[in-house]
Amino acid sequence: MHEGEPIAQFEIGPYRNFVYLLLDWETRKAAIVDPQNELEAPLTALERHGFSLERILLTHTHHDHVAGVPALLRALPGLSLALGELDLPRLPEELVRETRARGRLKILRDGDPAGIGRLEVTALHTPGHSAGEFCYRVHAVPGYLLTGDTLFIRDCGRTDLHSGDTCQMFESLQAIKRLPAGTVILPGHHYAPECASTLEKELRESPPLQCRNAEELESLP
Repeated sequence: MHEGEPIAQFEIGPYRNFVYLLLDWETRKAAIVDPQNELEAPLTALERHGFSLERILLTHTHHDHVAGVPALLRALPGLSLALGELDLPRLPEELVRETRARGRLKILRDGDPAGIGRLEVTALHTPGHSAGEFCYRVHAVPGYLLTGDTLFIRDCGRTDLHSGDTCQMFESLQAIKRLPAGTVILPGHHYAPECASTLEKELRESPPLQCRNAEELESLP
């Protein structure tokens, strides 16, 4: 975490997951995106800087993106949990029921606000890797997009898992392509040498973003 920066990135776990903190330095409120297990580093950073963790945001609910959710909700029952409805069935029923009963479950729709404190964030429905997948657009300078497993650096998420769909992935990538070119791309995994890119660079170098239709996307290695 760096003073004044709206996002902190942590690489955690054997699948090289990126866990993100969204930070409003004025109110000292924070959200965590896709909490894995082994959250000591981000939680310690929040405590050191005097932040209150208020919300969990999920891009999707594959196991490597939600492993830390149950423990966080047990430790901090005041946390809210936000995700897409079509990915809800993968979470444990008891966890969903208890979170809903406390009024702490938020089902996201495309374009919904998902900010924390005064930090403005927009949830963008981007199915393809998973039917309920969301990206999170952070409205700060220069502008950021947390892409989960939709868009990686020079690659995109696989579409052959349950509720994946190549046609939906193609349409989701087209929507991302329409964002400002300077948007910083922050993926869900550290699969490339870099930890971040820009949309401008990905438009030049990413094979999935250069595909003209879903058939070309399907044919990529």
